[in-house]
Amino acid sequence: MYAFTKRTLISAIYCAVALSTAGLTTPVSAEIQDFYVRNNGGNYVWYIYVSPNYSDSWEDDVLGKDVLDPYTEILIEMTGFGKQCIFDVKVEDENGYAREYYDVDLCSVLYVDFP
Repeated sequence: MYAFTKRTLISAIYCAVALSTAGLTTPVSAEIQDFYVRNNGGNYVWYIYVSPNYSDSWEDDVLGKDVLDPYTEILIEMTGFGKQCIFDVKVEDENGYAREYYDVDLCSVLYVDFP
């Protein structure tokens, strides 16, 4: 007969739980600055620019050849910025209407709404 102490039993339970859930977790690859742009208007969005707030110019268009359809949203995946949180975002539609958002804390903001 085996004699289990309370401590041994608790350790065994923790090990069993850890082993049973090990395959259920997935590594988090999302950057802390990832965010969505929501197109709340009836026009297509053709350009989205995101730059660190200290930059004097806009970075490349993150949409590239894509467009953002009316009344949809898109995930903007940010990479290579480390712990930088404050960014400027510019969104421009098919008619040239643009809205600029300055000093957006992308570490805490999940959505940027346009227009």
